[in-house]
Amino acid sequence: MSQKRTYTWTNANPAVARNQVTGFTVAEITVVDETNGGIWWWNDQMANASYFDVDAGTITTTNGFTPLAQSTAIGATISGFTNANPGVLTVNDTATFGFAAGDTVRIGELADNGSATSLNGDFTVASTTGTTITLVENTTAYSVYVSGGRVSRVSDTTGAAIPTQNFAIRGITIGTGPVGGNSAVMSAVISSKENVV
Repeated sequence: MSQKRTYTWTNANPAVARNQVTGFTVAEITVVDETNGGIWWWNDQMANASYFDVDAGTITTTNGFTPLAQSTAIGATISGFTNANPGVLTVNDTATFGFAAGDTVRIGELADNGSATSLNGDFTVASTTGTTITLVENTTAYSVYVSGGRVSRVSDTTGAAIPTQNFAIRGITIGTGPVGGNSAVMSAVISSKENVV
């Protein structure tokens, strides 16, 4: 028997595409616009980005439902490292991983030019924004960033160890076709591909 979950939300104005995290691989989804009427459906035998408009009886092949299935996300992906006083990391996301001032973070899998002290190692966070982590350390004498890398939390501001956690997203994107009306109350019933054990 598959898992089923029900979600409700109110659309923004204007309504926009939505990522719905489920924690499982999506096999089927039905979305209902409770305010304006409208039902959209998809299952995993259909092409990604497609959907069936139940009211119109038509299948559309764009801007529909697309599964989200990351395998692993244990830290933010690094796209840049500015050697400065203090050093600054550019990353894909800080909020998901909970980076905060005072944390100790570990940088790994990063390619640098190897000319001095490697950028791979442990550092202390001075501050964060949505896509940057400013370090306490002066990194002007470190190697120059080349590519890649991940950064993850090692300990929090009190020194308590942070357990490794997989933040990978599993769910579905609800595209602009079946997203529903502006400010509409929406609901979705989503079934998993995996069986409940």
